Amino acid sequence: MKSFSHSLCGSRMWLIVLLSSSVLSHPVAAQSPPQETPNEATTPNAGQVSDDPLNSNDDSTGASNGPSNQVNRCDVSQLRTCLKDFLSDQAGIWTSPFRLHALDALWLLPLAGATATALHYDVQTLQQVSTSPTRLRISNDLSNVGAYAAIAIAGTIYAIGKVTHKEKARETGVLTLEAIADAGLVTEVLKLATNRERPYTGTGRGRFWPDDSDIYTTAGSFPSGHATIIWAFSRVVADETPGHRWLHAGLYAIAAGVSVARVTSRNHFPSDVLVGSAIGYLAGGYVFRQHSESVDSNIVASAFTVSPVYDARTHSYGIGITIDPKALHSSRLK
Repeated sequence: MKSFSHSLCGSRMWLIVLLSSSVLSHPVAAQSPPQETPNEATTPNAGQVSDDPLNSNDDSTGASNGPSNQVNRCDVSQLRTCLKDFLSDQAGIWTSPFRLHALDALWLLPLAGATATALHYDVQTLQQVSTSPTRLRISNDLSNVGAYAAIAIAGTIYAIGKVTHKEKARETGVLTLEAIADAGLVTEVLKLATNRERPYTGTGRGRFWPDDSDIYTTAGSFPSGHATIIWAFSRVVADETPGHRWLHAGLYAIAAGVSVARVTSRNHFPSDVLVGSAIGYLAGGYVFRQHSESVDSNIVASAFTVSPVYDARTHSYGIGITIDPKALHSSRLK
């Protein structure tokens, strides 16, 4: 029975690795070619990257940095659209394993191997982490500030863009919050699916399903929610600000620092942080490709569309799911 239990746990883990790492798409297929405008040759700043990474034209003029047809319309005043986008994202993310291709092995196998290695050495690694109360407190505070500040900053960026009519800033804030929500739900589902003990609970060995399937909890250790949040935030902001390499380096450095702090605070094992970071990074890229005005909507059209349905006659609610077989067959989104 013991060997059967270990085998079952191993099977669950490989399935989780596949699900958590299968939302990446080919970056080449996601970017639309640059369009030349008649005034480009005579405009002094044509072709240059703005000093303000989130600067954009006043949206009241109808101008934007992307294609003329706006892809993302989620806004505080359009909550139904936000819900529709969120449901469509979830459908696309959870069905992404059906759209894997041979080239995905180039990133999927290394990620799976790194996760398996981290799982094997989780306990040994935690044994090397200091148990000093001061160091634990500092690490815990840093990770909390990093993750929660990311949410606050995303909301602030949206508010600034909305008030100043800067569409780029508004979109960045909306997509960042959307990516955090999407990645966060995936993380919570995986926490329920794995039910892993935290380093400071039970035997300290990070057992999966220590009480079999009698208890379901979203407070489990695998994967790390803080890592998910900070990497989703960093990915969207980086994708929305092309050309600002120092900003990107800073974002990912902070994300890495928050992730490491979750281990040094003894709140998570290394494998928890690795998978949580992957989920955040991949989900952030997925949301950007699906909804950013900078991406050609014809290229990233989703094979799955999920929308809320309301029947005024019966006062009932439901969910409608539309599947496009052609897009499903040709999609390069993973």
